[in-house]
Amino acid sequence: MPVSPQLRQFIDLVKHSGLFDGTWYLQQYPDAAASGMDPVEHYLRVGARQLRDPSPRFSTRHYLTTNPDVASAGVDPLCHYIVHGAKEGRTPLPQTITMARQADRVDVIVPVFNAPDDVRRCLQALRTRDDGFSLRVIVVNDGSDAATSAWLREFCAAHGDRFTLIEHEQNLGYTQAVNNGLRAASAPYLVTLNSDTIVTRGWLKGLLRCLESDPRLGIVGPLSNAASWQSVPQLRGADGQFVVNELPASTSPDAMATLVAAASERRYPRLPFLNGFCLLMRRTVVDAIGAFDEERFPLGYGEENDFCLRAADAGFELAVADDTYVFHAKSRSFGHERREELSAQGDQALRARHGAARIDALLAQTRHNAVLDGVRARLQERLAAHDAGAGDDDLLATPILFLLPAKGGSGGANSVVQEAAAMRQLGAPVNVAVPTAGRAEFIACYGDMAGIDELVIGFTDGDLVELARRYAVVVGTIHHSMPLVRRIIDACPGIVAGYYVQDYEPLFFAEQSEVWRQARASYTLVEGAVLFAKTRWLADKVRAEHPGLVVHKVQPSIDLDVFKPAPRAAGERIRLAAMIRPTTPYRGPQRTLDVLARVAAASPDAIELHAFGCSDGELALMARPAGMPLVNHGFLKRREVARLLAGCDVFIDLSDYQAFGRTALEAMACGCAAMVTCHGGSDEYAIDGINALVVDSFDVDECAQRLQQLCEDRAQLRRLQVEGLMTASRYPLRAAIVSALKVLNSALHARRQQARPAQAALREGR
Repeated sequence: MPVSPQLRQFIDLVKHSGLFDGTWYLQQYPDAAASGMDPVEHYLRVGARQLRDPSPRFSTRHYLTTNPDVASAGVDPLCHYIVHGAKEGRTPLPQTITMARQADRVDVIVPVFNAPDDVRRCLQALRTRDDGFSLRVIVVNDGSDAATSAWLREFCAAHGDRFTLIEHEQNLGYTQAVNNGLRAASAPYLVTLNSDTIVTRGWLKGLLRCLESDPRLGIVGPLSNAASWQSVPQLRGADGQFVVNELPASTSPDAMATLVAAASERRYPRLPFLNGFCLLMRRTVVDAIGAFDEERFPLGYGEENDFCLRAADAGFELAVADDTYVFHAKSRSFGHERREELSAQGDQALRARHGAARIDALLAQTRHNAVLDGVRARLQERLAAHDAGAGDDDLLATPILFLLPAKGGSGGANSVVQEAAAMRQLGAPVNVAVPTAGRAEFIACYGDMAGIDELVIGFTDGDLVELARRYAVVVGTIHHSMPLVRRIIDACPGIVAGYYVQDYEPLFFAEQSEVWRQARASYTLVEGAVLFAKTRWLADKVRAEHPGLVVHKVQPSIDLDVFKPAPRAAGERIRLAAMIRPTTPYRGPQRTLDVLARVAAASPDAIELHAFGCSDGELALMARPAGMPLVNHGFLKRREVARLLAGCDVFIDLSDYQAFGRTALEAMACGCAAMVTCHGGSDEYAIDGINALVVDSFDVDECAQRLQQLCEDRAQLRRLQVEGLMTASRYPLRAAIVSALKVLNSALHARRQQARPAQAALREGR
């Protein structure tokens, strides 16, 4: 059975969510395996309709029972949760246990062997960061030198109400040190923590929140700068090995923890192994399986993986608290070569106990986790914006050229032009370059915009490179602009290249066609280009299709000086507006006409229909009922669109998908309620039933029914209009342009930093 673009988008959404367990699904439902379909495809085609659960981490019945609006929306429950529910705080599982109370006791076991500077930082952080819980720290001195031992005794004596010291006369090894701490512990929650760590504000609260999110969880761990597959913001280096991420200059562990929390969606991904540098576990785990295996893993290499496997065999699940960060300096008790030797010995012992095939299979599951990859990508975006402060003095002094070889008046072109114009108003030396032959026509589209003649400049094939030499940054804005950017960078390697991604353009064209290949290649055509996009969906889509690319998320915008409410005459009829473009099939022009026709037929005296975006001739070629009352306004400029929307009650966008859906947000800014597709990036601003109607644009029956209900419920219509106005007010131009300037300026600053050593060498004659 062919897979439609709509179903393919849903499949990708579910696969990247981290909430679908294909192995579990096939085991639970043998008919799914017999069907020969991919398990996700089977779930979406068959299982969702039969209320099957896709994973132990998502309960379809619970979600539909606790959120009845989902059933009436006609959207698959898991997809609804991924797109809307997580952001709205809806729960995917029955909450059978409560969150840990701050009165609950937590014992933290810290084994110590020398490295006194790391130990001081670790214990001082624990002393001040208990997150309000009843925290006891059990320090196990495993035969450290005299100086380290003396400091430990003094420190623990001074803080005896919270710190307990256990001492070994000689070094017994990491595993036995941890086990002796566990034997001394009595709290219902236990933490094993390396002595070269620094806990951050909120670390314990975050770990407990993760652990208590699901009663099946037995062990959880945080993200860190150096924790193998739990490492952020980078996982591996150029050599393919796990990296030790250094903290950026002027960034503290607490600051990094704040950035991690902001980048997280609290998905709590399950992993078969957790890094042992910091583990929070229930006391019941140790009661069920015992402590760490000090016989097979005496020095602490491989013991945590063995512990994780034994816990899983006993029925406990393991998860990463993807919103929590603990800094890890990486062990300094052994040298690099000794660590490599011990690691190899631990791996050998692990495989001997649990079987090499099992270990390899579980490692394959661990290496690539979509949830953690998403956190890393979003964290990299936030770090780029955070680090941009190092060069903010140049924020409004950077000459930037946007290349826009396209006609004006469309959504993507409008975005580039209005944001570039706003940058100029702030004093930034910015221009938009269009082909000289079409410059006059392009400018005519924006004749109402002050300074448009100075903003928009022309270029030809012959003068493009010389024109670009005046700029520090050149930004492509459409797929066929990137070969031009490539020409410029090849000739002027000192210029920073950017790509303002307006959409995932391969979706516009037949797969494997020549233009499809060109569009797909545009994202990687210019090595080192800074990619940025206005919605999370779009950034994630590019990253998913082109693994390894960093796509920065910037603030979207609308021009609130143009798109704003206007006085309107009171009337009995509900005025519906839609953009209909027969030449752009993915915008669903025929579906849109069909829905409008149904609503108008159901209430012929109460509905007034308006369309724009095409000529009368194009509209005449489309199928619609004879005599359907529809006023076609043809091709409109920005202010004409704003006037139409300000005079209407509902704007309808039934596109196959929208990377952003600017016109719907502009309609909301005009006081017009919006009906938008649930596919794509409209969830950047649209919340179903709160400030908009979010629908499956492929389901004509649902769209017509919900639109008809809205037209009949004036109170609900007014609520959506008011909430839409408030939503749109959060997308001013200035916030958007500053976020984009920060991303570009950060890249320019990094380029200059890289160039300084070479320039210094030249000055010194080296």
